[in-house]
This record gives sequence, C-alpha cells and structure tokens, in this order.
Amino acid sequence: MKKTGGFASGAFVLMLFGLISKIVGAVYRIPLTSIVGAEGMGLYQMVFPLYTLMLTISSSGIPSSISKLISENIAKNNYKQANRILKVSFLLLVCFSVLCTLIVVVFAGVFAKFQGNYGAKICYYGLAPAIVLVGLISGFRGYFQGFQCMTPSAISGFIEQIIKMAFGLLFAGYLIKKGVSYGVLGALIGVSISELVALLYLFLSYIIKRKKQNRMLLQNQGEILSVKSTAKQILSLSLFVTLGGLIMPLTMLIDSLVVINILKGQGYSESYATSLFGLQTGTVGSIINMPVVLSLSVATAVLPCVSARLSKGDKEGVVQASNKAVLLTVIFALPSAVGCFTFAEQIIRLLYGKSLTFEQIKIATNLLEIASVGVFYLALLQVSTGLLQGIGKFKIPLLSLAFAGVVKVILNLTVIRISSVGILGAEVSTVTCYLVALIINLIVLKKQGIVKQDLKILAVLVISLCIYFSKYLFEIFVNLMNYYLAFFLTIMLVVAIYFFFVAILYKGKDISCKIFKIKQKKH
Repeated sequence: MKKTGGFASGAFVLMLFGLISKIVGAVYRIPLTSIVGAEGMGLYQMVFPLYTLMLTISSSGIPSSISKLISENIAKNNYKQANRILKVSFLLLVCFSVLCTLIVVVFAGVFAKFQGNYGAKICYYGLAPAIVLVGLISGFRGYFQGFQCMTPSAISGFIEQIIKMAFGLLFAGYLIKKGVSYGVLGALIGVSISELVALLYLFLSYIIKRKKQNRMLLQNQGEILSVKSTAKQILSLSLFVTLGGLIMPLTMLIDSLVVINILKGQGYSESYATSLFGLQTGTVGSIINMPVVLSLSVATAVLPCVSARLSKGDKEGVVQASNKAVLLTVIFALPSAVGCFTFAEQIIRLLYGKSLTFEQIKIATNLLEIASVGVFYLALLQVSTGLLQGIGKFKIPLLSLAFAGVVKVILNLTVIRISSVGILGAEVSTVTCYLVALIINLIVLKKQGIVKQDLKILAVLVISLCIYFSKYLFEIFVNLMNYYLAFFLTIMLVVAIYFFFVAILYKGKDISCKIFKIKQKKH
C-alpha cells in the first residue's frame, strides 16, 4: 500500500463498508419485494432513472472535482485554498440540487405518464427531498476523499443502507394498505430519511476533524484564489464529469420510457411489462451492484492519489498506482463475474425464492447470467474512468460513454422487439454498452503509458475460470445436505481457495511466469 501512494488502504475501507452496504441493500429488497410485489418493485425502479439523472446534474461532477483539486492543493501544502474549495462547492451544490428537486416535484406527473404507469407520480414525491441531501453529502465526501480519508464516506454509505431498510420497510408496510403506489412511496420516504441521517454524520465528522484542519491552515504555502476563480475552476472540471455522468442516467431514463412500452406493444399487460422491467433493473440490478461496488471503491480512492502524484511530477508513481488499481479490480471483479454466471439460479432462489414465481425466477436467472458478463466490463470501466479523470483527461470518459450510450439505445430499440428475446435484450444492450466504453478508455490509457500489461492478470484469469467448475462441487454437497447449506459451503470453499492462490500471487511468487513459462526481465 505504501508503494501505491496509500490509495489501496482507502480502497479497502470503501470496499469493506461498500460490500456490507450492498449486502444490506440486497437483503432489504427481499422483504420489500414481499411487501410491494414484483409490480411494486417495477414502480420502485421506474422513479430511480429520473432521480439518478437529477443527482448527476446537481452533484455528480463536483465531488470528483473537489477530490482532485483538494488532493492537488494538499500535495502543495495549500490548505487554505482546499478549505475555500469546500465552501464554494457547497454553494454550487445547494443551487443545483434545489433546482433539480423543483423539476422532479413539478413534472412528476408528466414523467410518470410518459413512462407508461401514472402510479409512479406519487412515488417521485417521496424521493425528491433526497436530491438536496445527496448533493450536500457528495460535497463532504469529495472533501474527505481529497485528503485521501475514505472512512467517513464509507461509514456514511453504510448508515444510508441501515436507515433506508429500517424506515423504508416501516413506511412501506404501513402505506401498502392504500395500494401498491403508496407502499412504494413509503419505501422511498425511507430513502430520503436515510440521506438526512448520513448528512448529519458527515457534518459531525467534519466538525470533529476541523481542529486538525485549522492547524494545517497555519502552515499554508500556496496561493488563495478568489471565490469567483475557485467556482470557475470547480465548474470547468465538473462540466465534463457531469456530462459524462449524464450518459448512463439518460440511457436508464430512456430504458424506463422505452422498455415497458415496447413490451406492452408485444401484447404484455402494463402490470406484466412493469414486472419484467422490475426483474431486470431491480432484482438483478441489485445483485450486480454488489461486486461492482468493489471496483467503484478502487476508482474513488485512486483518483486523488493519481492527481496528487501527478501534481508533484511523479510519473512513475502514477503508473505504479494505476497498475495496482487495475490489478485489484481484476482480482475482485473477475471471480465475481464468473461466480454470478455459475450460480445464477442459486443466487436468485436464495434471495428471492419466496417472493417470486417460478416463471419470474427463471427469467431473473437468465437475466443474471447475461448481466454477470457486464460485471467485469463495468468494474474496469469505473476504474479506467477514475484514472482518466485523475490525469486530467475528463473528455475521454464523456465521449466513450456517449458513443456507448447510443449503441445501447439502438440495441434496445431492435433486440427487445425480437419476441424470442424480449426483456433479455435490455440486459444484452447494457453489457454491450459497458464493453464499448471500456475499450475506448483502455486505448487512451495505453497510449498515455499509464496502464501497462501485467502477467499477474493472466494468472488471476486462470484462477477465476476454475470457479466455474465449482458447480460440480455444489452438486456433490447438495446430495449430502440442505440445498442452501450446500450453496454456502461451496461458496466459502471456493472463496478460500481463490484467495489462497491470490495471496501466493501477492507474496512475490510470480506464479503467472511459472504458469506461462515466461522469464522475468531484469531491469
């Protein structure tokens, strides 16, 4: 971790709490699905594309900019400018967040009508307050991450999930008596409450750490920019991040407008089409988000590290941290992808066996098998985006995602219409989108000399592919014990064996060279 500028320790903190948070989030959806049903989960997922879009407009670009700018100023001992960046960013975040909240409240009915289910209108009201709260949360997170302090961000994410589950289930169970839409409204009110509690935690963390930061201000050595110049600096960096961040929420919003209506055009009822959309975006989407949070942690941690080293002219340190980030991502994402594909049916049955019908389980299994391929692509895409932003190439992720987004929309409009494919086409288009954007990012990083080939990745690939054959081990166990116990035992053994070989890989025994019989070059 010392060799990579300390980003790995921050990444592991984010990974640990992020994974726990995603597990809590996935567990939360099980009783929530039982309360509101598949149609309710479809409504639940319908409001999130617009919500995510508004969050992207109001607050997605500024945290990355804060993290990058603060890390650069801290590297130069310019602590006063770092403090000013936080204050100016909060002013910008409040303005944008309030505007986006008003848009959601005023046009909730219009959006719901275009999405094909007017029942979503009331659901938007429960989620609207969270936009302002998340904007303020993102400001604090960007500030702490700029200091390469990932713990407050990690813990606040965990708090969000716990409070969301507690209050979401409470209000959903109480309001479901009035109808499915009201049940979903209750769950979304829980989201807003969770963001409020997380914001309070981050504010208290900032107050506690402010004494140490005040001592740093006395050691200031850099130039302090005016409020206007600081705002311009933040906005100039945020523009491309925000535009790039808009691509996926926009495509998700288009999906919510297109997918259900295409399925209805094929003869499905509104309720059934909404249920299929809920299976793809909610049931399967929540599972896929769990392994992806690991790569997002690496991307979040490596951005300020790369920015700080680049500001010092340490090109070798940038390359070293970048390669370590890619390797860490592969180590976690590749086995996750293989595992999701191998045990797709078992995962769906374990999490949703009591809340979904046999037909829905079968559809969700097929969706998860396709989506598992995208786990690996999305993980590397997130890290490559973080690296590009860290070296100042903000336009590249924007262009790659824009092109990939167009590909996704075209595939949705064509593949879903094939009667034998249906909702599976939506997942195929998503996976293809990630792959296209990733290829473009990697080509640019390769030309910049930031990411180099590492034979250890080939070794990880071989180890990960062995996970596929663990399904035969599961078949042996399932004949000896309870179905779910057999599944858990198989997973525990596979994870233990996998990380045993990864540990050997990290101890300097270059097994990749042994496997492929390649002699190491002496530098």
